[in-house]
Amino acid sequence: MDKARNELLRREREKRGWSQARVAEQIGTEAVNVSRWERGYATPSPYFREKLCLLFGKDARELGFLENEEKNSESASQATAEEVIPVQPLPVSHAKIDLPGNASRWWAGVSHIFGWLSGLFLFLLNRDHFVRFHSLQALFFFGASNILSCLILWMMSVVEKMYANPTQTLINGSLALLLFLLNLFTFIVWVVGIIQAWRGKYYPFPFVGSLSERLVGRSLALAQRSK
Repeated sequence: MDKARNELLRREREKRGWSQARVAEQIGTEAVNVSRWERGYATPSPYFREKLCLLFGKDARELGFLENEEKNSESASQATAEEVIPVQPLPVSHAKIDLPGNASRWWAGVSHIFGWLSGLFLFLLNRDHFVRFHSLQALFFFGASNILSCLILWMMSVVEKMYANPTQTLINGSLALLLFLLNLFTFIVWVVGIIQAWRGKYYPFPFVGSLSERLVGRSLALAQRSK
């Protein structure tokens, strides 16, 4: 896949504020495939090319598909049943795109309120892609933050029993500072996560955002195949 098409696909997706997982969900594939198409590591099949044209409201030539087919047509041995079919641009309003509505944004914001507990609750009960993305990364991030906080507190209690002053003061002071920075970082991510969820943005959290996106996209793809 050439660089021009990479930029076209990526630009059309980012212009609408969609994640790769969101595009993958709409055309029935996985986020890793969309990532490979955008980076030029793979080429979408004719079936997914048509899906992408319908999704973005563009024809095959505007997404660079027909130009590539014309270059390769001379070396093709025979036409197959899966040849690219030129499609007319379809307005995005006619494509089956479910942008985050008010209810989805509200539940996604609520999934952060009580940290990993609310994230787990909404991930298990809600099937909306936007809500599941935010609730899963809330579960991962705040769960990991709580575990680290408990670990630091445990280390401080151990230091009190094993060391005497001034060693105890130095070590526990360092651990207390680390605990403060961890909680401050967690609070900032918590506030930003709630705001971005209410704005309808797929905002990835540090360390866990990409993992959550892949897992949610994969679970929804499996659910669609099982139907």
